[in-house]
Amino acid sequence: MGNLDARLDHKIREMTEVLEFTRSLPEIPRVVDVITAAFEKGHHLFAAGNGGGACNADQMIGEFVGRFRFQREPYPAFSIPGLSGMTAIGNDFGFDKIYARQVLGCLKPGDVFIGFSCSGTSPNILEAVRAANNIGVTTIGFSGWTGRLYKEASIGVAIPPCNLQTLEEVQLILTHIICEQVEERLCANDPSAIRLI
Repeated sequence: MGNLDARLDHKIREMTEVLEFTRSLPEIPRVVDVITAAFEKGHHLFAAGNGGGACNADQMIGEFVGRFRFQREPYPAFSIPGLSGMTAIGNDFGFDKIYARQVLGCLKPGDVFIGFSCSGTSPNILEAVRAANNIGVTTIGFSGWTGRLYKEASIGVAIPPCNLQTLEEVQLILTHIICEQVEERLCANDPSAIRLI
């Protein structure tokens, strides 16, 4: 158990340090504002990532389409899916275009695109952000302090240096906080919404 205890102690210290830093991130309230406004105006939210980032994107979208703390109508949110579509796009245009092509085909001005990339250098996420920026879609980039994603997105949420697993875990915590705050705002004006938790 000693090894497990040491690993847990290290994880708790690291998570605490990183989460303390995120308290001062002005980008989180901006993300909440942007997503809330998009849903209020009938626009759509799309999210994408690779590996753990794809899991975080799916988790976030699931909370919006399903429910978080309220029983309510679903919000128009999608993780960019489609194994057959992605492999076809990858085969025909290259792996770096698998999200950009879907962005161009599915998003419109006023929509929001969220890209997850711990490194901030994932070519397919960067290409999607660039495509979305070019068509008037608000882009949000979740990454570490490295790479270009947080600089190229309309709103960059950059987590300070830590190991990859911790970075992904912090991103998941932040997306849960964002979901909670967006839902609270929208349900405050929805008489049919019922608080569950």
